[in-house]
Amino acid sequence: MHKKSRVSRIVCSPRSILSHLATYSVVFRFRSDASLFEKKIVNSFRSSLRNHSGRVLKSRLENYLCANQRNGNSNLIPKGAHAITVSNVMMMNRGFSNDIYSVSLAYMEKGTAKNRNFVLKTYLSNIDPVLKAYVHGEDLRRCVREFQALRSLKRIGFPVPEAYLCECDSRFLGYPFVIMQKEEIVQKNINELVDCFAVTLAKLHNLKLAEVKINVLRSPEDGYGFARRWPIYFKQCLNLERKHDKKRKEDFDLAVRWLNSHVSNNYCPQYCLVHGDYNPTNVAVTKDSRPVVLDWGSVNVGDPAYDVGYAYHFVKFLSDWENPNLAESTAERFLSEYSRNFKGDIDQRLEFYKMVGILGPSIYYSSILSNPIYAYKYLRFRVLSPLPFLGGLLVLLGFPFIRLPRVSRQLSAEVALFWLKYFEDYLKMNLKG
Repeated sequence: MHKKSRVSRIVCSPRSILSHLATYSVVFRFRSDASLFEKKIVNSFRSSLRNHSGRVLKSRLENYLCANQRNGNSNLIPKGAHAITVSNVMMMNRGFSNDIYSVSLAYMEKGTAKNRNFVLKTYLSNIDPVLKAYVHGEDLRRCVREFQALRSLKRIGFPVPEAYLCECDSRFLGYPFVIMQKEEIVQKNINELVDCFAVTLAKLHNLKLAEVKINVLRSPEDGYGFARRWPIYFKQCLNLERKHDKKRKEDFDLAVRWLNSHVSNNYCPQYCLVHGDYNPTNVAVTKDSRPVVLDWGSVNVGDPAYDVGYAYHFVKFLSDWENPNLAESTAERFLSEYSRNFKGDIDQRLEFYKMVGILGPSIYYSSILSNPIYAYKYLRFRVLSPLPFLGGLLVLLGFPFIRLPRVSRQLSAEVALFWLKYFEDYLKMNLKG
């Protein structure tokens, strides 16, 4: 009883503080925004208390693995193993739609103590709300799609982590999750990684869909189907999140109109498996010099030019901030190495998918800078990761000034500002020039 009342006081405290902060009209334009924002913060704080405490997560995960092992549903722990314990639950990465933890596992097998490490990925947003609005008859759950992709690709020898189990029921840990192998990786920058990055993507696109066999994925209805979905997708994004700077909204609308007018020029003769978020942060090199491709939550069947156009911008953006010429040459090297290894031709469709590849992240980053709810959700853990609630307060107080360089740096929003400047320059060069 004593513990309950203590938690209640903690949860009530942010609600009372936020009810005062939310009255500032400089941050919130409408009363409904203030109410939604207050609710979002209080719910996420409760969620943090309930699900993201390492101690609570350790206990729940341990109970789950013991039950799965007894039922023979897990290939993570051998049948007959006992004294199963979970330890060292550590946050590796906190994203907009998922959290990633490093976990240590110990158990006894035939009188011998065994230890292994794995990665736990929880899906805070398991279904893309935009896709849910217009895609029907397809399993859109990210956890299922990623798990099936990892299992299928591992089976045919493509470099991905081994996936051990997928749980879609949120009752166990608070969210759906996937458990997979933990890879020991070596940090490399994109200039060191670019050739391997390009060749690995070409190998993915060279795979035959019949060979991969991922049951939850569906091919587009015809050769124009994949290109046709992007203007629809971005219109839905902009309808769901309307709070953008006026000039930037005009730029987004211009890009969507351009895409819509060029769909008929982008027939794809051969669909393949696409990663969906292929960028340098999702391709690593292990200590034994093996490439490994991570984060398959956006996997799909589509045009290989999409992955290439998307990756092109991230290669250019991440290669060298202060040397545009080197950035350009690194991106062109990526395209050249990919073309040498891909058994097909994407040249005619690449400009279309470069626009697709830059527009998606731009809408996302603009939302962070224009909407306090998105800023809070994405930035709060990056500001003060040990004290996420205080980080949320700093984001709230700094939000009206978030576009100022010094403030954006303190709130970890600098990347959003740099990306949007990159988007503006790209649009000027390609659509407004």
